[in-house]
Amino acid sequence: MTSKLPHFRPVTHDELRRLWTEYPDPNIRRLVLEVERGRRKMAEVDSIYASIQGAWHELGGGHLVALHVLKVLLSEERDRRK
Repeated sequence: MTSKLPHFRPVTHDELRRLWTEYPDPNIRRLVLEVERGRRKMAEVDSIYASIQGAWHELGGGHLVALHVLKVLLSEERDRRK
């Protein structure tokens, strides 16, 4: 089991852009790209969640705990960066 991360302020998009510009080191840029990739993948997962939820609802499906938990996790991650 992994340990919890300490509380920290999320890196803003502007901060990522500044890091990219100020630090041409390939390792720093790779890290910036990794953060951006993770954010884009989270947005993609959020979109897929909405499609699954919509299709399930149209089929008359009831409440799925797993979908609810996924929605909460996605919302928390999205809200962190506001």
